[in-house]
Amino acid sequence: MEEKNLTPSTTTVAESKKIKLEVAAAVTNKTIADSLLASIDNLAKQGQLVFPDKYPVGNQIKLIYSTIAQTGVLATVSAESVGQAIVEAILQGLEIDKDQCYFIKRGNKLTMFRSYYGDCKVARETGLVKEIFARPIYQDDTYDMDPNEETGLMEIKNHKTNLANLDKEIVGGYAWAVMTDGTKRYCIMTWKEIQAAWAKSSDPSRNVQKDFPQEMCKRTTIRRLVKMLFNTASSNLSDKANSIIASYNRTTAEEYDNEEPKKETKSSVKNVVCDENGVPVEE
Repeated sequence: MEEKNLTPSTTTVAESKKIKLEVAAAVTNKTIADSLLASIDNLAKQGQLVFPDKYPVGNQIKLIYSTIAQTGVLATVSAESVGQAIVEAILQGLEIDKDQCYFIKRGNKLTMFRSYYGDCKVARETGLVKEIFARPIYQDDTYDMDPNEETGLMEIKNHKTNLANLDKEIVGGYAWAVMTDGTKRYCIMTWKEIQAAWAKSSDPSRNVQKDFPQEMCKRTTIRRLVKMLFNTASSNLSDKANSIIASYNRTTAEEYDNEEPKKETKSSVKNVVCDENGVPVEE
C-alpha cells in the first residue's frame, strides 16, 4: 500500500505508519491484518479516517482482536468483515473493555454493534452533546408533556414514579440530550413505537428486549434521539464529527431490517453478554 493514497488533511503519513505498526503488533492473522489495513486505506482515501481525540487506537485494536480471537469465530467469518468491524469500532472511539461495543457473527460475516454505553459515548465524541439520558415511563407514573415554547417540540417535565410502579407495564419512554450550548433535546416514544422499532431488529428472537425491557427501552429512545441529532446537525461539523457520524450511520443500518426479520441462525461473540445493567448484547 502506497502512502500517496492517504488524505493528508485527515490522516498524515506519519499517523498512518503508526497505525499500521499498531495493527501489525496487535493482529497475528496476516489475512485479517491486511483486510484491516485495506479498510483503513480506503477510508483515508475518502477523507473519513479521523479518530477521536486521545483514543488509544493500537490498544483497542489489540483488545478487540484478542476478544474476537478467543471465541474461535475467526475461522468461520470473512477476513474483510473482521477488518471492517474493527475499523468501525475504532472510528467511533468505542472501548470494548468498557462494554461499549460487541461483535456478532451472522453467516460468514462479523458485525460490530454498540451497547447502551456505546451510543452515549459516540454522541459525546462528536462534540454535539454534553450528556445524554433516558427513562422508561411506567403505568401510573405522573408527568407533564408540553411543547417547548421556543422549538415547539414536546418535552417531558415533572416525571414522578415510585418503587411499586417499576414492576408495572412500560407505557413509553423518552431520552433527552444536554447540548453543548446548554439547551435540551428530547425524543419521546410510546410503547407501541418502541415495540415497532424492536420488530425491525435483525435479530428475530429479540431475547434481550424480552429479558431487559427497561434498559432496551432506554437504549431505543437514545438511539432514535442520537440519529435525529446526527441527521439534523449543522453542515459545519469538524472532520472528526463527520467521520464518527458516517461510521455510526453505517453500523446502525446493519442492526435493523426494513422488512420482516430474517430467519437465520446467528451466533454471537463469546464472553460478551448482558450485564446487570442490561447492556444489549446478544447471547
